[in-house]
Amino acid sequence: MKKVIHLGVLALILPFAQAATVNLGNEGFVIPGNNWPGGEAPSKAIDGLAGKYLNFGQQNTGIVVTPGTLGAAPTSLTAWAANDAPERDPASFWLGGTNGDSLTGDYTFIASGLLALPDTRSGGGADELLESNSATASFTNSATFTNYLVVFPTLKNGGIANSMQVADVQIFGADGGIFAPTDDILGVQVEGALVPEPSTGLLALIGLAGLLRRRR
Repeated sequence: MKKVIHLGVLALILPFAQAATVNLGNEGFVIPGNNWPGGEAPSKAIDGLAGKYLNFGQQNTGIVVTPGTLGAAPTSLTAWAANDAPERDPASFWLGGTNGDSLTGDYTFIASGLLALPDTRSGGGADELLESNSATASFTNSATFTNYLVVFPTLKNGGIANSMQVADVQIFGADGGIFAPTDDILGVQVEGALVPEPSTGLLALIGLAGLLRRRR
C-alpha cells in the first residue's frame, strides 16, 4: 500500500526533497523488501527495551509515530544500536512532523543529520537500553506535531547490510521522551530524496546522560 505525502522542507537544507512516497510495510521475509520478522516489528522501536525493529527494505526505512498525548517540541533524537550486525545500524536520520493525517498530511521538515552509533551491541529482547550503545543528534525546533516521521536514509555499511535495524528510537523535548510504547506506530519505507545534512548544526553524541527518561 502506498500513500503520497508532501514533505515541507527548506530548499537550502534539503534541495531535492520536495515530495516523497511513503510505503507501508508488513510482516514478512522478502529481501530486499519493506517487511520485517514478526518478533522484530516496528513496535519494538518505541518500547523502551533493547529488542529491535528490523526492516529488510534497508535504506530509507523508518517509522511513523502518532503519540497518544501531545508533548513538548522535540529538540533531539536518540537511536540505540541493536544486538548484532553493526553494518545494519542507521548512519543518518530525517525527522518530520505533521498535524494532518499521519499518512497523507503535509510533513514539515524538523531536522536531519548523521548518526554515529557505536559498534558495541545491545543485549536484545527485554534487556535494558544502555546509554553507551546510543547516539544522539540535537537541533533547534519550537514546533509540536501530532504525528512524526523518522526515516533512516543511510546505513553504516549499506553495501553489505541486508536490512536496517535499531533497538529503539526516541525524540526528546523539554518534558522528556515524546514517544511511548502505547503510541500508534507504522513501519515504512520512503521513496524520495531525503538527504541528511551534517551542516545544519546537528551534533552527534554517544551515550548522552539522562536521555533514558520516557513519557508514559
